[in-house]
This record gives sequence, structure tokens and C-alpha cells, in this order.
Amino acid sequence: MEQDKYEQDMIQKVLQRLDTEVENGAMRVTVEFDDKQTEAEKVSHKGCKAYGRDAAACVGQLDAYSDQLLRDMKEE
Repeated sequence: MEQDKYEQDMIQKVLQRLDTEVENGAMRVTVEFDDKQTEAEKVSHKGCKAYGRDAAACVGQLDAYSDQLLRDMKEE
């Protein structure tokens, strides 16, 4: 019975975290559970990858591309 409560609490926390990520603009989130992890409720961003690169780097490159495209359009 205690294990069921723990699992229900964990599911609720995961759903709340996913809601927060979506509210912050996340389009896709992957959830993985690590049974060997010693620290409870640790959030890892090591899997934040887009097109094989860190998501932050990819977003920065897309922003730079968009800025250049807008400059090019203004010049025409």
C-alpha cells in the first residue's frame, strides 16, 4: 500500500513538472526513470538534444538564421 502511494505521488509530480515545461514553451518532453539514481526527484537536462546538438545551441543557430533571413528580406 505504501509503494502505491509513493508511485501515485511520483506520477503526480511528473505530471505537474510536464505541465510547467509545456507552459514554459516546451513542445516535446521525454521522461525517463532511473532506478539506480540515488538522488530523489533530480531533473537532468543531458537529453536536451535537437538534431543531434544541444537544444540551446540549436535554438541559437535557428535564431541567428532567422535574423539573417529577416535582414535579407528587408534589403530586397
